[in-house]
Amino acid sequence: MSGNMTLNMTQTSSASVSLKTNPLLAQWLRFEANGSVTVFTGKAELGQGILHALKLMAAHELELPMAQVQIQAANTQHGPDEGMTSGSLSVQDSGMAIRQACAHAAQLVKTHGLASYADLHSIVDPKLPVDVSVAPKFTVLNMTDGRDDIAALVQGEPIFLHDLGINVDLTPIKNLWHGRMVRGPGLRSSLQVESWAGALAALPAGVQAFRDGGLVGVLASTEELAEQAVNKLQRLLKWDVEPLPDCREGGLDLVEVSPAMASEVFHEAGQLPEIGTQAKVYEAVYFRPALHHGSMSPSVAVAIWDASELDLRLKVWSHSQGIFPLRKDLALAFGVEERHIEVQHMRGAGCYGHNGADDVAYDAAWLAKQVPGQSVRVQWTREEEMQQSPLAPAMRVKLQATVQQHELLTWQHDVWSQGHSSRPGRAPTPAFKDSWLTSQNFPVLEPINVAAVAGAGAERNAIPPYRSSHVKVNAHRLLGLPFRTSALRSLGAHANVFASESFLDEIAHDQGIDPVAIRISKLMDLRAKAVVQTLADKVNWLERRQSLAQKEGWGLGIAYARYKGKGAYCAVAAEVEVTHQVTVHRLWVVADIGEIIQADGAVSQLEGGAIQSTSWALKEQAHWDSNNITSIDWDAYPILRFSEVPDVDVHLMPGNSQNDKSLNSPLGAGEATQGPTTAAIANAVFHAVGVRVRQLPLTPDNLAKAALG
Repeated sequence: MSGNMTLNMTQTSSASVSLKTNPLLAQWLRFEANGSVTVFTGKAELGQGILHALKLMAAHELELPMAQVQIQAANTQHGPDEGMTSGSLSVQDSGMAIRQACAHAAQLVKTHGLASYADLHSIVDPKLPVDVSVAPKFTVLNMTDGRDDIAALVQGEPIFLHDLGINVDLTPIKNLWHGRMVRGPGLRSSLQVESWAGALAALPAGVQAFRDGGLVGVLASTEELAEQAVNKLQRLLKWDVEPLPDCREGGLDLVEVSPAMASEVFHEAGQLPEIGTQAKVYEAVYFRPALHHGSMSPSVAVAIWDASELDLRLKVWSHSQGIFPLRKDLALAFGVEERHIEVQHMRGAGCYGHNGADDVAYDAAWLAKQVPGQSVRVQWTREEEMQQSPLAPAMRVKLQATVQQHELLTWQHDVWSQGHSSRPGRAPTPAFKDSWLTSQNFPVLEPINVAAVAGAGAERNAIPPYRSSHVKVNAHRLLGLPFRTSALRSLGAHANVFASESFLDEIAHDQGIDPVAIRISKLMDLRAKAVVQTLADKVNWLERRQSLAQKEGWGLGIAYARYKGKGAYCAVAAEVEVTHQVTVHRLWVVADIGEIIQADGAVSQLEGGAIQSTSWALKEQAHWDSNNITSIDWDAYPILRFSEVPDVDVHLMPGNSQNDKSLNSPLGAGEATQGPTTAAIANAVFHAVGVRVRQLPLTPDNLAKAALG
């Protein structure tokens, strides 16, 4: 083939969402002169090992050794726009797009008799679309190659964004300023601007302070000096503080009596049957308190404005889960075209859900704008992270069911919650909390719920997987509350699965049916039945239940859910001991995640989710007083300690079909265990002591309250 020949063809069939949004081969792959291939992704590495998994998929399709495939961290200037990295969709969507692009590239090499991918370096039309008619290799990879980032993590190498600007080996950043924001004494504080001039005059040399409306920040040469300046300004500035509403038990009263709400029928199916006199009606109410993300390290960002360009150009380093939505809102906040803003993703410590990553990126950009051409690093304190990041909303779930002759005639699920998304990129004004304080008067945005097609928010997993003649789900979105809420892992699935799987256990107990038997008999999906049955076999369910019943305070519980109702199938069993508190000794997880790309990574995701859910179940609950959120450290907001982590046994079901490839596509593993784990623990507690706890967390106080009725 001649060197000046250009390859071109048309797209012929359907594609993944990411591929439809980014249809060009050059958006996914770059062919290097040495025969290696660089892969681009818009998905963020959050510690879940996604870059390694995507690299495995690419190498598999390209038939190249791993050493000849490089994958670039997400960047808005040279990667595909894939929106958010969330919902365990990276392998399902980005992975399938990369696989399709690589399959096309491999075919080009073979069809045209090229020696290597280097021959594609100069002849592929930059506007060549990925040919989705080329069939990728749909085999069960089940790769066990060790992640190539583990050594750096174990050895403590500076690979995190938190090291940027601190460790000179990471970046050529010069003239670095350390920035901090000045907060009022309450969550709803407004600055008395007449106090500004006097406070500013009292600052020491070497510190710069800036104000825009009620937003105040400082820049200093060191973090220590910035901290001192913040403390001084907090003493000298005067604030008006609007009190917070009364609260008890993590927001229980707020979801019972809200200032406003928007209610809708989220789902209704089937016909109301005739109900005989022998039918029994069950009703129960469950509660999940507001939760913190509790990230391992507070959020951080680095930013620089470059005035040398025709237009001001902003570059931001961020550990946001959505660098493209972040760029969109930065453009809105600063009145700059998106094309003049570059966001580079870097890993953060303990990043998942909507923590403070996007907000601190705005803070860094705002302060950097005050000193064009110089870099600004802003790292929140632990206190800021806990007070300023969005909370996972408190949720109340009311369930009603009618049972006749062991059949479910009706099932109604009502859920009360604030919205589960305050992420950037969704509105015509920015979603950054601090941008609402400026003189631009950006409106405060109400949290919304994710669309049903994307898995829903408060309603996620509210539709039961069990056969019932009539099912109805009502969603009640709470409005006008002072607490900003947003996505925490699994969104509404955690509370909804805890409620529905506890409720089914209550029905089973009253009807004299074994918890495993009722699930297998009522599940409508054969893959779901297989997961539950496999778990029961792994646990040796009946024998273990009987054995534990002979031990005072020991119990075994089970729960099942399909993530978002369309993702991974997951069943969890929990073995607990109840004394003055609940101790989870062991968890068993069985999951069908479809095609297994990287087994170790999938197991780690399921195990990590189960451990986090255990922490939510036993300990976690946000607190606040009349002025501010008070759960701002690990004493006020306890999480599971290493010594309290249960043994976790994870079993992955094998690929389901080599003949029907539609049944063997990846389903995503990351958040499948969140709901079933908490429910299994609660069910095990009931088996252990006969007390049904419907209010999380399962603290001694809540156990005692449930025991007293």
